[in-house]
Amino acid sequence: MLEVCSPLSGTIIALEDVDDPVLAQGIVGSGLAVAPVEERWHDVVCPAPGKLLKVHPHAFIVFGRSGIGILVHLGIDTVKLRGKGFEVLKAEGETVHKGEAIVRWDSAVAKEAGLSTSVSVIACDLPQEMLTLHTSPGNKIAREDHLYTVKNG
Repeated sequence: MLEVCSPLSGTIIALEDVDDPVLAQGIVGSGLAVAPVEERWHDVVCPAPGKLLKVHPHAFIVFGRSGIGILVHLGIDTVKLRGKGFEVLKAEGETVHKGEAIVRWDSAVAKEAGLSTSVSVIACDLPQEMLTLHTSPGNKIAREDHLYTVKNG
């Protein structure tokens, strides 16, 4: 089993309600999204222990010992910002612990550009049945609170 925590504080959103058809349709995998609290700066933390497989300003993937990749995607279409409003704190290949800050994000930059600031936390290539949710849409969540558990295959 892999416990996955929230990378930041906010309100839970169902993944199918995210404004990106690829994420919403579960093409990448299953999970939940978080609408961040109304703060300007967010230290976005690692949702599970592992190794950083990919790190971009707007997204990162941590690959856990369980063999499961967890994608954290900051906002929708935020790749268009070309790193503006993001400070990457860790590098690809680094081993990270749950709760360790990976990206510092000024979500106001995305808002000013008219972009969604929802943060998707996705268990890559896994169906919804493999997840046990610890919260549900509309609930408030604090950074590092449990989002879901990924069951062993």
